[in-house]
Amino acid sequence: MHKEAKKALDFVLKGQLDSGAFPQRYDAKGNDASYKPIQIDGTGLIIYSFTKYVLAVNNEKFLDMNWHKIQKAVNYIKQNFHEDKNLIYTPNSIHEFPPMERGLEIWANSVCCAAIKELCEVTKKYKKNNREWAELTHQIQSGIEKYLWNSRVNYFIKVIRIKESSSVDIDIDASQLALCEFGIISDNDKRMKSTIKKMEKDLWNKQLGGLCRYHKYEGRNNGGWGPWPHFTLMLCRHFIRLKNKKKADKCLDWVLKIAYKGMLPEHISTVSEFEEYVTDFTEAGLLRKDRLILIGNARKHPMFKKGIAYITIPLAWPHAEFIITWNLYKKVF
Repeated sequence: MHKEAKKALDFVLKGQLDSGAFPQRYDAKGNDASYKPIQIDGTGLIIYSFTKYVLAVNNEKFLDMNWHKIQKAVNYIKQNFHEDKNLIYTPNSIHEFPPMERGLEIWANSVCCAAIKELCEVTKKYKKNNREWAELTHQIQSGIEKYLWNSRVNYFIKVIRIKESSSVDIDIDASQLALCEFGIISDNDKRMKSTIKKMEKDLWNKQLGGLCRYHKYEGRNNGGWGPWPHFTLMLCRHFIRLKNKKKADKCLDWVLKIAYKGMLPEHISTVSEFEEYVTDFTEAGLLRKDRLILIGNARKHPMFKKGIAYITIPLAWPHAEFIITWNLYKKVF
């Protein structure tokens, strides 16, 4: 679907900020609609998608037309390179929770490393001279393996915080999936396998099934704590790549089970945990207009009467992940 891919890239590339970064989110007209700190992994994802498209269709004209924007985006990532640890500093990342993100975070580093690696393939093919990019990917890769692997707990950790406080968050977290998802660490690597084993043990929801993003923390909630189909699908792909059909089926069966009339939500939650979120955010005065809409939609959904809150349904992201997963599943099995 190359026409649709180009349309998406045209849209996001026009919204590049003066810094070289791309916004956390856009409005329908392509304007910056962010309401949280910049997410550097978003810039990495756009570079990654751009290179995948150019290599897939051999569109050198599109490459040349946007090359200055891509260079500017890479320079933004380089400006956030932490030389002491050979890692990218992350103002905010996939979970949109700065106390757990602001620092040297694993998802953002994996995405940015993979993006620049893919870009190096473009520079080879089209003879663009940027040899320092290859060195940058090597540095980030080595930084991930040296500093984000914890031998005591035997899995890759979430983040090293270096500014507001010097601390290490070693909790298992769905963002560690980025390591195998973006090819930073092989699925067969024993470190990746031990990380996934811990993820299954701690984050598979014992009541609802499916993979949660993180442990349940008091005070950290957005629509009720619970499992997410897109992270469950990423976990599924790890098992598919390992040809572990039994575990892949477990993940895929769960996603199909919770799909409501062919639609997938952002995540689901028990009604009781959803109402915990409503109470906490109401009493703290944090219910913006969009959150009131989210609450109203969840309560009106037919599954709410059955004890399950469906949050933001349908959401494009899990549907895209399902397409990727289903195609891979068919290819392997």
